[in-house]
Amino acid sequence: MFISIFATLVLLVFLVLLSSAWSLVRNYLIARKIGVPVIIIPISSDNPIWMLTARHVLRLLKYVPFGSGSFSRFSYPGWQFDDRYRAHQELGDVVLFTTPGLNWIYLCNADAIHDVIRRERQGEFIRPTKMLAALNVFGPNLSTLNGADWQRHRKCTAASFNERTNTLVWSESLRQGQQVVQYWENVDTSKTSTLAQDTRTLTLDVMAHAAFGKSFDFYGAQDKKISSGPLSYRDALAIILENAILVLALGPDALQWLSSFFPALRLVSDAVSQFKKYMTDMFEENTQMAQEKEAQGNLMTSLVRASVDDNLLSREEVMGNMFVYNFAGHDTTAHAFAFTFMLLALNPAVQDWMAEEITYILEGEPTSEVNYSLYPRFVRTLAVLLETLRLYNPLLSIVKGTENQPARLTIGTQNIVVPPHTRLILNLQALQTHPRYWGNDGLEWKPSRWIQAKPGDGSLHDREYIITSAHDAYIPFSEGNRSCPGKKFAQVEHVAVMIAMFRDHCVAPKRRDGESEMAARGRALATLEDTGMVLLLQMLNPEKTALKWTKRR
Repeated sequence: MFISIFATLVLLVFLVLLSSAWSLVRNYLIARKIGVPVIIIPISSDNPIWMLTARHVLRLLKYVPFGSGSFSRFSYPGWQFDDRYRAHQELGDVVLFTTPGLNWIYLCNADAIHDVIRRERQGEFIRPTKMLAALNVFGPNLSTLNGADWQRHRKCTAASFNERTNTLVWSESLRQGQQVVQYWENVDTSKTSTLAQDTRTLTLDVMAHAAFGKSFDFYGAQDKKISSGPLSYRDALAIILENAILVLALGPDALQWLSSFFPALRLVSDAVSQFKKYMTDMFEENTQMAQEKEAQGNLMTSLVRASVDDNLLSREEVMGNMFVYNFAGHDTTAHAFAFTFMLLALNPAVQDWMAEEITYILEGEPTSEVNYSLYPRFVRTLAVLLETLRLYNPLLSIVKGTENQPARLTIGTQNIVVPPHTRLILNLQALQTHPRYWGNDGLEWKPSRWIQAKPGDGSLHDREYIITSAHDAYIPFSEGNRSCPGKKFAQVEHVAVMIAMFRDHCVAPKRRDGESEMAARGRALATLEDTGMVLLLQMLNPEKTALKWTKRR
């Protein structure tokens, strides 16, 4: 009996490997006809098991050559960050990875990338929404649809992100930023840093206020306590976002079933159930307010209006989009803050440069009373975010693709035909660092590259302005139809937090007992460079370097 079972398992494994090998050969033969450099990757880039185990396996496999590159160089999630523009500098603006699943074409050419984005409107190079089907946790949403349904959702969501919402984001970000810097100035970080956890709480609090009209005071990771009773809205959402991979991979129903056998999953399952109940209750509450024309200007009420007044969205679609707002806007912003704080701690001159602008514009105005109308003047402060996202964008790339029809594409002087069912990857990490667009200092974090000054008299701060990137080689929020609707939301939030935190404070790596300032900076730099892909690009061990906040002299 045992031998039969073992033989069956061996046969199944053999058949899977044979099928993968055949698919790889078939895809390679297709790839060769395109006329671009081909790199063979014998494991599919989107294989979920490989995505979770790749880094561990590759420690045992050093530089096994395949095609024009090496297995260890290109096969793991996040290789684009480590490689930056190097593969494209070596092999050209277009490189094809052939795998057992699909062929993946990586692009690093600004003109071709904008052509791809433009042609999505015509039904070419569309977003492969099947890759994101797991985001339908609470209902269909903007990220998982194409065609007429996507246009309907886009119309509603675009209207939700308006200046009324940005005003809410501005005021709450100022308030949260003041509370965060007060906490970090006094918290004991002698044992470990809570940077990653605290930036997640910061962005969660801002999102809760802008999305649902809920207001919370900031609490740091060392003060965080989960009550033994029913989870609060904030705690439920925080648990979901902290366990996003698990929630997306299993889904609510499977998660609830498995929690009966694995008690460790019970808290996550309860959080999903509780959050869904909160969203249902808030939908009903906002529906009543919308009917009475008393709804306020947060994201939830805007979507409810689209459901109640215009009959454009169902309740499930409202909840699906609200979850995606939180999912997409929370971790990306939290990681951006974590990168920014570490970068500023390593660059005190940039802190001074930014604080000089903040001091000049505020003119003694209390931070809590700074009006949103001043936002456009903080060009240096915004440049800090622009430069952080250029080098440390939590999203490594933008994925497009062909479906049943081939499509022609021009890359520089080369014309190719992209076969059906091919992924097209807009390689942001390469595009936003390539010397062709950014010069020889493209790998240097230098916010001042975004600033120019108009000629004339008067203060320099009144003449400075943000310049556009060279050759439009900068699309961290994407562009075109599928551009991020929360782009200004994120920018307003980041600028307001920087104002609140760096107006009167500065930050530096905290020195350990007996450690020199240079050694502390070296440790902080190593922490920053220890960055990789989990669900998004993030520092893998930010707890290794605590930051010290002090009053500005």
